[in-house]
Amino acid sequence: MLHAQIVPALTKWGVSPQADLVYRTLLTFGPWSVTHLSRSLDMRARLVRTALDELTEVGAAVPAHETLGTPPTENDRVWAGRAPAQVLALLRDRHHRAALARHQARNRQARMTYPDIVGDPGRLSPTSARPLHGLARTVERLIELTAAERHEHIAMNPEPAFSAASLKAVAPAERRLLDRGVTVLSLGVPASAEDESEGHDEELRFNGLNYRELSEVPGKLIMFDRTTALVPRDPSDRTRGMWEITAPDVVAELLALFLRQWDRATEPGRDWTPPMRLGARERTILVLLARGHTDAAIAKKLDISQRTIAYTMATLMDEYDVTNRFQLGLRLGAEAARQASTAKATTHEIDEEQHP
Repeated sequence: MLHAQIVPALTKWGVSPQADLVYRTLLTFGPWSVTHLSRSLDMRARLVRTALDELTEVGAAVPAHETLGTPPTENDRVWAGRAPAQVLALLRDRHHRAALARHQARNRQARMTYPDIVGDPGRLSPTSARPLHGLARTVERLIELTAAERHEHIAMNPEPAFSAASLKAVAPAERRLLDRGVTVLSLGVPASAEDESEGHDEELRFNGLNYRELSEVPGKLIMFDRTTALVPRDPSDRTRGMWEITAPDVVAELLALFLRQWDRATEPGRDWTPPMRLGARERTILVLLARGHTDAAIAKKLDISQRTIAYTMATLMDEYDVTNRFQLGLRLGAEAARQASTAKATTHEIDEEQHP
């Protein structure tokens, strides 16, 4: 929600965009009926009721106090949003229990790691494995290999945080990669508080990056068109650089390792997904605003000027015929909810056609 009073987004905890929008509206305007919500959000009453059912299940919405008299109809019943602190406590507890169960299940699975595959790359011939000494040479070679890619880029990153400096070094090459239509598969771990990559990652995802997460991954791996792989020379000391490996059998085993992790990983929940018709830069700015970042913070994250952000928001407010960012947030939220509903209905219809 694009307002100084930030209402926590529930989608990151698995709540649907429709339910998240209804929750934000109830907290902003107070108790409302299904009919009132439907009209104000331009959302079908059936979808509003479904959203309220979902919010009730997670403890985010409750029926408001009703005066004595004729019992209200289903659409006239008044609903209220529960305080964010209570809701987040319930969601965190549910998320923790689910994450613990997944972690225990993963620990029971055997997993091949780098020592099993690469061993000592020095045993390979100089033509199939060569050292990249130091960070500077590694970044230089990474950019060279990325520029030559034509089909697929694979990355597995165990780091929970990336610095602004490291992102600035590789960001242009990654953007060009996606602009060329190269498929990008990126596997990582949940970000820590020190991570600086939030804005960069969102922009890449809106440009077509395929990203998934696990609680942990076996190690660092970068692969180019399934023919060349980079792995750390010393996982405990990144300053030593990486090995560049082209031996087909080793590359194939590393690829198999990555794909096993990829199949087990999941896409992280998003706070909110803006309408698809907007550009990647617009969508990135909107998502970061919805998370409570200031214009100055977003400008720094995306390496753009605050004037660019102000111009983007002014253009969107004119397009949607609203006068402030809060109103724009409601309009965009309603549009995104309708979009998600349409996509879900279309998927259901395709499934029915394929499996009558």
